[in-house]
Amino acid sequence: MTSSLLPLFKSLKLYIPDLWSARAHSTSFRNTRSGYLRSRITMLSSVWGILVILWLPFDLMLLADPVNHQIAASRLLLGGVLLGIAWKNHQHTTLKRAQWYMGLMVGSINLFYLYTAWVLDFPTVYSGFVYGYTLLPIVHVAILTILPVTLKESLCMLAVTAITQLLVDSLAGHLLNPENIASYWLQNVLALMVVWSQLSKLHMLMRLYRQATLDPLTGVYNRRMLLQLADKYLASCAQKGQPFSVLLFDIDRFKRINDTWGHGVGDKVLKEFAHFMQQQIRKTDLFGRFGGEEFILFLPQCTSCDAERMAERMLSRIRALEIETGIDNTAINFTASIGISNYASGDSLSSIIERADRALYDCKDAGRDCTRFHPIGYRPILSERRKAIA
Repeated sequence: MTSSLLPLFKSLKLYIPDLWSARAHSTSFRNTRSGYLRSRITMLSSVWGILVILWLPFDLMLLADPVNHQIAASRLLLGGVLLGIAWKNHQHTTLKRAQWYMGLMVGSINLFYLYTAWVLDFPTVYSGFVYGYTLLPIVHVAILTILPVTLKESLCMLAVTAITQLLVDSLAGHLLNPENIASYWLQNVLALMVVWSQLSKLHMLMRLYRQATLDPLTGVYNRRMLLQLADKYLASCAQKGQPFSVLLFDIDRFKRINDTWGHGVGDKVLKEFAHFMQQQIRKTDLFGRFGGEEFILFLPQCTSCDAERMAERMLSRIRALEIETGIDNTAINFTASIGISNYASGDSLSSIIERADRALYDCKDAGRDCTRFHPIGYRPILSERRKAIA
């Protein structure tokens, strides 16, 4: 029983911080979720804005003067605000903007409910056309189901609707009526279902994102995602005139580790190395698995001199690492070679990586466990032999 629950507890420990707040999310996942939120908010605001405006004739025909004109005007204003949110939100992809437009959407529809309740003199009827306006809070809660938001974001939006309804009921003087208490119970049940749906969508989005972007063994970025993000970072540094460096790592004689200790120990070496590297880098750096036993580190705003110093420092720390094999209480050490290059005018991401790769070959020629730097225009002495080897 305990062993079957252990994976569940580990999964909860992994996802609970991410489901609670966006603060724990990586930059790339924030960008992914912001794009997803943008499409959902745009669609929801557009559809809701059009439906609000299409209801105008019913207000004018079925409500008495001058109430019908007041509500029709507020409905037209709400529809315009929602369509404006949809238009503005579609033009931006940042998470903060998506959150801001999401809050504006929830705030505007609750203000509409508060205004219509006041104009209608806080209706207490439970049938007929006017009764539909008393159900607006339930509709407002239900429409939030499609959004993949964190628990913190969800509770904030639900709190806006709850406070607005409590204010309306308090002004109407029937806050604790039996009918209202039954309505509150129904809305709480609905809110729980909405929160569950929202978190389920967010959890699924996280899982799909991790499967598509992370290396399954080491948990760091895979090659596809790494190059995609690095290309954006390089473009930003080039535009701002900032330095950009690359460190290409290769674990020395990794095949010998696999042949001597088995692939299980080899996998452990890769995981421990990835974990070690994640503790050494800055939040603005990009690190991931390039392929096999090769890893790559992109260093925005880092000069070649700083990159060389960092590489030398990392080499000494890698030599000190000890990996428990689980065989006869033995531990093994390993070393790494690092090829270094940096951005120069006219460079592309592929050309920078290619120079780092050539520098890595120089490390192997020099006996491994060292660093080499190749600036733009560098011509290796043994280029012909390398071509033959390749």
